[in-house]
Amino acid sequence: MLFGIWPGVVTADLVDLSPLETPPEDPAATLAALRELQGPASDFHVRCYRHFGPGTSGRLRTPPPTPARPELYAGEGRRIDLVACYQSPRPDASGFAEFVRRAVRDVAAWGGGKVQVGEELNVPAPQDGGSPGCFEAVAAGVAAAFDERARLGAPVEIGVNSAGLADPEFWRRMADALGPDLLAALDYVALDAFPDVFHRIPHDRLAGSVTFLVQRFRAVTAEVGVPVRTPVHITETGWPTGPDRDEATQCEVLRTVADAVLAANAGVAVYEFFGLRDGRGDAGWTNGFGLLRDDYTPKPAFGVVRDLIAARS
Repeated sequence: MLFGIWPGVVTADLVDLSPLETPPEDPAATLAALRELQGPASDFHVRCYRHFGPGTSGRLRTPPPTPARPELYAGEGRRIDLVACYQSPRPDASGFAEFVRRAVRDVAAWGGGKVQVGEELNVPAPQDGGSPGCFEAVAAGVAAAFDERARLGAPVEIGVNSAGLADPEFWRRMADALGPDLLAALDYVALDAFPDVFHRIPHDRLAGSVTFLVQRFRAVTAEVGVPVRTPVHITETGWPTGPDRDEATQCEVLRTVADAVLAANAGVAVYEFFGLRDGRGDAGWTNGFGLLRDDYTPKPAFGVVRDLIAARS
């Protein structure tokens, strides 16, 4: 089992992406925390985001990449998981394809890793599902990614994702856009899942709900033609602290969800947490997903996740 985490700091609310002043990223403190979480694991993913276009929600500029310099965190077994987000306010499949080619080149230069083409196409704005022509752009991006990887001979895995409960209609549309050859060639299909975050679940039902969520994802993607041998990656999961969400409960939820996912027998090969550090401690629970507080002091969950990685890697 491979693990990973998102270490970035974004000057926006982590759910609705509204502007928010946050303490700046401290690369040295971030790297120290990543090393401690990774422990003896030989492979560890560092999830990063890069945007093509400003989106459709009225932003005037393209959001900056998060983290700003992913290469600072590569090496020593850490590999970059770079998400190429499609945020164009108008259809631009060819432009996005070139954007993805650059992402593949950069990840290759940083020692290899993953490029996820598109982010949560099943979710409307501010996520990629709100951008016109998103399915066509992602299909062009996946084709470009495979072509660039072959040209470079680079160790870069290519995949796509969705969020939440798997929707057969969405995945049929994704499969139609990619076509059978690209669909079968994907190195992984990924799920962003946040059990008990947006819809609270009684704790005695949490493990069963997570098992259903992951097994449904495996079943729905297989039904549209994703080979069952294709690994599943959990690319975002976490539980925030804040008002009515205490740090002890964060520990319990993260442990319960991880144990349920890893026991679900759904072909999960990678498990990535969202995220390393709170955006801002006084900004409400939507900015409290971190294993560290906004001043880089650890929450109890940091030790829980560190120990989980050491035991399961």
